[in-house]
Amino acid sequence: MNRIRDLRLKNGWRQEDLAVLLHTKQQTVARYEAEKLGIDADTICRLCEIFGCTSDYLLCRSETPTPELSPEEERLLVAWRRSPPEIRAIIDAALAPYQKVAIESSTA
Repeated sequence: MNRIRDLRLKNGWRQEDLAVLLHTKQQTVARYEAEKLGIDADTICRLCEIFGCTSDYLLCRSETPTPELSPEEERLLVAWRRSPPEIRAIIDAALAPYQKVAIESSTA
């Protein structure tokens, strides 16, 4: 089973689209999907950021794409969703230094 292909198709992307996000060639994505090319740790991390999943899910070691939220995390998420936009903006600004950018824009 190859989750890269499944996740790519779920997002409606062509191999070329994923290649752009990975800063590589379409042929490389095709080889990853055909399991003809091993994937280094940096690329696995990048794929997880792009798809918003865990490495265990990407590598078919788990059936859960994302980890379960703890009760505290669930409580915070519900509170954030219920808050007005101006409060969300304050929270987002406060947490910005601690967040990783899921997909960086490329000017290349």
